[in-house]
Amino acid sequence: MNYSIINAPQTNLVIGSGIAGCLLAWHLHLEGEPVILLGMRDKHCASRAAGGLINPVTGRWMVKSWRIDDLLPLAEKTYRAIEKTLGISVYHTLPLRRYCLNADDIKRLGRRLRNPRYADVLGPFYGAGESASPMRDEHGSFLIRGAAYLDVPRLLDSLQKHFKCIDEPFVHEQLTSCKGGWNYRGIDAKKVFFCEGAAISQNPWLHHLPIHSIKGETLLLDGPKSLLPRGIYHHQKWILSYGDGRCRMGSTYDETDLSPEPTEKGAQVLMDSLRHSIDASFQIVEHKAGLRPTTPDTRPIIGSIPGTESLYVLNGLSSKGASTAPHMCQALIRHVFHEEPLDPEMDCRRFITALADGQ
Repeated sequence: MNYSIINAPQTNLVIGSGIAGCLLAWHLHLEGEPVILLGMRDKHCASRAAGGLINPVTGRWMVKSWRIDDLLPLAEKTYRAIEKTLGISVYHTLPLRRYCLNADDIKRLGRRLRNPRYADVLGPFYGAGESASPMRDEHGSFLIRGAAYLDVPRLLDSLQKHFKCIDEPFVHEQLTSCKGGWNYRGIDAKKVFFCEGAAISQNPWLHHLPIHSIKGETLLLDGPKSLLPRGIYHHQKWILSYGDGRCRMGSTYDETDLSPEPTEKGAQVLMDSLRHSIDASFQIVEHKAGLRPTTPDTRPIIGSIPGTESLYVLNGLSSKGASTAPHMCQALIRHVFHEEPLDPEMDCRRFITALADGQ
């Protein structure tokens, strides 16, 4: 199909309609730039399979998420602005209770509670059984402040509708250079932004970047209506309770099976974890899977693609897209249109240089 009929002269073309592409289109719009968004509304998109959780303290060692002090305010500001403009509700601050699983967890938490850097995100420790929760609580628990849930599917649906997203796969071979930029099936674009997620492996300009996929599966569950109050619970896995008996649970972590379909094995892993976390009966309502794009240093990739004119990349958001995407989009826009330097920790050239040096 030729899209010249919808084409604005010298537009910006965003490839990929997951959370990275949709939010980049939003930031281009804020910059006053014309934008065309193109990408499949794929049910296997990692953004749609994700829980949409924003958690300031993560991992076995209970450390602050990367740059969360900077990321969280901008994320909330971005999502609130989208809510106001589009008349939707997608960003929900929620209490998050994490359960210690052993004595080592209690020791780690003690060190964090004594660290002033964590005073804004960690609540007090509650001894075993003091949380008044149906979750198994043999070693105590603690609250994490600043947590939130982003309704990613609703956000994507709303932004895709707002930008009249072209819902079809992108064919890289049909993007050709032309005077002043690029042409794709009649679309004249002065700049092209690749936000393709795991599909980056098929991109001839970017396949050399060290981005690999990790499969994650989540479940939508239905259980007793008054069992879990609305909030986020982290035991062996995370559980997002909507407060009406429905819960979203996740996630698995699989680097070997990169098929897009949810698996019986993934469901079994999650249900086994659920049985060890809470003594109640739940039914599976929905089972999703997605491929999360991840880098060796777990940092996102943004920047201009070396050796090309006006081609850019935003990728590698992994499982933290809800918190990192707004900042990455803003940084890329400022770099492209205002010549602000990129943070070396995020610049895609960190990997280009390493490849050139044979590392």
